[in-house]
Amino acid sequence: MSANKSSSIMCFLAVFAIPAWGQTAAEIGARYRSVNAYEVRPGILMTAKYAEDGQVCEVMIEKEHQTPGKVDLGSTIPRELVNRLINEIVPLADRGKPTKQYLRNNAESTISGTVEVTESDFEKVSIEILGSVSPCASGDVTATIRWKRRACAASKAAGSVSGEGLH
Repeated sequence: MSANKSSSIMCFLAVFAIPAWGQTAAEIGARYRSVNAYEVRPGILMTAKYAEDGQVCEVMIEKEHQTPGKVDLGSTIPRELVNRLINEIVPLADRGKPTKQYLRNNAESTISGTVEVTESDFEKVSIEILGSVSPCASGDVTATIRWKRRACAASKAAGSVSGEGLH
């Protein structure tokens, strides 16, 4: 390898690689929105957003794709598990009365192509489940619970909002 080519590679590494080594949580937090995540089951994550007072205002349940020793590119979760998790996070008693009457289990489903959207609406929360009805990958991809009387705070830097209680 020529000396000129060698020095070009070293210059490239100095300019692009070194800044990545020295990033702190504060530096990353200044550039990107911090996300709070909880592992509610092995390989299943719940991310949360909070109101100014620290109360949860929205949670999303989804599959984690990389765990120690395993990469899972599948994105679906069985509906039974999604329903169990929703009931843990916001039990029926904490949702209030249903605000709409649906034909099936206080929920309305719409299918468009291979995507199914299931919505439920209660006095205190709304629940939306996005699923796949593809023959290759059937199941739920995300479930989002939104608390109606809690506005989510603006995005904050790392560590500035802590979660307190889901109910």
